Amino acid sequence: MSFSEIKRHCERTWDTIIIGAGVAGSAAAILAAKAGLEVLLVEAKRFPREKVCGGCLNHRAQLSLQKLGLLDDIRNAGCIALSEIHLQMETASYRWPIPNLLSVRRSTLDTLMVQRAIASGVEFLEGTQASIEADAPQNSNPQKLNCLNRQVRLKPYQQADIPVESQEKSQLASARSIVVAAGLTRSPLKPISQWPMWVDPKSRIGVQSIVDYHTLVCQSEDFRKLLDQSQACLHMLASKLGYVGICLTDGGKVDLAAAIDPDLVSSTKSIPKAVSAVLRNCGLCSTEFLMGCEWLATPALTRTSSRVANDGVFVVGDSLGYVEPFTGEGMSWALENAEILTPLLKKAVREPNQRIEAQNHWESYVASHRRVRQRVCRWVAKQARNPSRAKWVLKTFDWIPPLRNRWMKDAVQ
Repeated sequence: MSFSEIKRHCERTWDTIIIGAGVAGSAAAILAAKAGLEVLLVEAKRFPREKVCGGCLNHRAQLSLQKLGLLDDIRNAGCIALSEIHLQMETASYRWPIPNLLSVRRSTLDTLMVQRAIASGVEFLEGTQASIEADAPQNSNPQKLNCLNRQVRLKPYQQADIPVESQEKSQLASARSIVVAAGLTRSPLKPISQWPMWVDPKSRIGVQSIVDYHTLVCQSEDFRKLLDQSQACLHMLASKLGYVGICLTDGGKVDLAAAIDPDLVSSTKSIPKAVSAVLRNCGLCSTEFLMGCEWLATPALTRTSSRVANDGVFVVGDSLGYVEPFTGEGMSWALENAEILTPLLKKAVREPNQRIEAQNHWESYVASHRRVRQRVCRWVAKQARNPSRAKWVLKTFDWIPPLRNRWMKDAVQ
């Protein structure tokens, strides 16, 4: 985005500025605009863009997207319906039916959501880097604090290799409230010392590659056999080194999303070599093609934000924290966040003396729901780190279908 365009958007005070146009940010923008708020949605990258994500929409996420009027658009974009899961822990392999999931690329989903946000009256700035100015006085009188506007510094997003002297200047935008939906890094939150986050020292990193289906099956006999068994199957292959999720997605592509131990990446000095090591432990050997794929990566996945709101700033989605693995829970949680936050934003904007109450309500909601919603993810991650135990868990599920079905419902619905 050009500096002149950014400057134009800084000439007014917004009801809310939402930083990050992923699932949480775009959903919050749509709902806030429908609630009558003047919304500026800011995104650092240019669309369409991919993000590291398993790309599966569970039942809760589908219901939320239906409320937003987006579910038919996603289906029409060519998403893939998944009705079976293939779980493999090293050599132990099982196939079970699952509640319906929809597989969609983040480039497709996020673009559709931003388009809906714009149609709802949201102003959208892409290619724009945002950071919150640390201008709110600490330990202020609560009555004065309730009336403060917050400022966000905006500037054109610059690549790291562009010289500092050629970078364009920044501009300040003002808003009555701010929503941070900037993912795991939470980069807009300044100073970071006021927004502490706990990161699990054993956390894995997330990596992903979107690969053309026909190219993939031509280059790998193992992947051809895996994918040709069923196009409606979500494959989850795990070892003590990490796990790899594989499924067809829209546009004739295959989504390869993995959670890998950082030590494995360090020892192999290569993301594709680390992914190949996990796959080899599961019996897939023809993985040379992975070396030529384009890979995206995240910081450590399992983390929790200690502070979730402060001085008119509300944190949502992955910025609140995330727990591996990729089960679709992250996107349904993000959509739920937007639904719960919208009336609180409206209260904070329309009734400034209620800002502290809105903040307290958000803190209470996150505290009571975050750990409950992440409990299955924590349990799955724990099993995946112990292959011997995980094999017995899978075998027990295979022996007792009602237990398996209950677990599946909790995990993917």
